[in-house]
Amino acid sequence: MIRILLLDDHNVVRSGYRRLIDAEPDMCVAAEAATVDDAYAAARDIALDVAVVDLSLRGASGIEATRRILARSLGIRVLVLTMHDSPGFVTQAFRAGAMGYLTKSSDPGELIGGIRQVAAGRRVLSA
Repeated sequence: MIRILLLDDHNVVRSGYRRLIDAEPDMCVAAEAATVDDAYAAARDIALDVAVVDLSLRGASGIEATRRILARSLGIRVLVLTMHDSPGFVTQAFRAGAMGYLTKSSDPGELIGGIRQVAAGRRVLSA
């Protein structure tokens, strides 16, 4: 079972991701967070496999969240899921340690496949 942390500051977005992910037999949303601090606490307290992280967070950076989560939780991998599609953001995310980068315009199947790929240790990048 792939245990997932969702980090997005919009509740309706997290709710939609949860419905999509929880419908998969090999995945579950183990934690949700609206802030970097909440995500950091979840990564510290819960065994997680993949964190799905938005780059645009109220009062914080998804890049910094990626660094903090990876520094705190051994074995977790980060998949960035964001509206930003510029190469600069992609480069920053991968330099921070993210294994995958998808845009929010991705197909739902691409998100599910991306989570599986990242959980398996393979890099993912939106087409």
